Amino acid sequence: MCRFLFKVIFILLSTSATNSQNIKLSIRPQLGLRIHDDTFSGVQRVGGRYIMPSPTVGLSIFLDETPLSLNWQTDFNGVPRVRDTLGLAPSFLSETWISHQLQICYRLKNLDLYLGGYWQRQEGLGNHLQPETYEWKTWGAHLGVGLPISWLNVEYRTRIRIWPDFAAIISSSQHSLLFLYNFDKKRRPGALDDYLIVNGLIGSRFFYTGNIDLLYGEDLTPIGISPSLGIEIIHKNSNISLNLERDWWIAFNGGSPSRDMKGYINSSFIGLSYHKILKNNRYIRFRLGGSFIIDYDLLDELTVSNPDKDKIGSFYQVKGLGTLISYELLLHTDLEIKYTFPFNGYQFFNLTRLSIGLIYRYNPNR
Repeated sequence: MCRFLFKVIFILLSTSATNSQNIKLSIRPQLGLRIHDDTFSGVQRVGGRYIMPSPTVGLSIFLDETPLSLNWQTDFNGVPRVRDTLGLAPSFLSETWISHQLQICYRLKNLDLYLGGYWQRQEGLGNHLQPETYEWKTWGAHLGVGLPISWLNVEYRTRIRIWPDFAAIISSSQHSLLFLYNFDKKRRPGALDDYLIVNGLIGSRFFYTGNIDLLYGEDLTPIGISPSLGIEIIHKNSNISLNLERDWWIAFNGGSPSRDMKGYINSSFIGLSYHKILKNNRYIRFRLGGSFIIDYDLLDELTVSNPDKDKIGSFYQVKGLGTLISYELLLHTDLEIKYTFPFNGYQFFNLTRLSIGLIYRYNPNR
């Protein structure tokens, strides 16, 4: 597989070099997220599965006079396990994921085509107990198609596993969605720039921690701070956007013989937002959508007998309606209030699910 991929890359680069006298190379760093689920290809994860946004870094090497580029990306993710309040599970990093991807890209006018290979290592309890039977190292080929939207590249990618055995387009783990930002002064116009605006969302949310269960001797500051990242794609004519957002909060317990982390909560939101401009040229925004929260304070309530364990999203302890309202307090910076109304039986009015945030909208095209 590796030899074949490098042969294809060498042939394409050689062909381009013979057709152009003065080829110039440019290198552009990449930063983004790869969205995928946590299953093994062909093996269902015990206790359910959930969507993982893996931070991604990479490089693109462009042949400036040709439609070709060589791209590399690496993404990483880890799944911590926090000792629950019943003391049934120790604190540890239960799984780690690292995936390397190398591909060639051919740029059409409004579309990118990708062909490459991947090498993935998924290390967890299974491969430590049964390293010869548990699939934790895999590699193969992948195909992709990308769409440039404003300053962001959105790419769908499907994998064809070659080793340890062949698998193609079967398991949900074979598919992923990438959001990549190229650090490039000469930005390529997006195919939908006349219709869409893309903003990156960067900020923090502040929430009350008094409802979080603690062990004897533990304490928390009354206000938790969770960094937040997201993407907002706005339809210009309607002022309606699709929002994908995620925030994380973690509290460590240094030196404790009971557990290493007192609390760990991450929250994902996917929904629609309406942007209304006011007479003072500031925006007020209303958002509704699905809110999915992994609350390790509630892990002891999950069991293998969970009837929804085979569904995507079953690992999220709290699922509900996310409601947000925000006001553009400073230029491109919103003060927002967010609350999640749970659907699955947890306390309906819980101050931990209420947050106040400061969110900055990043757009390099401004």
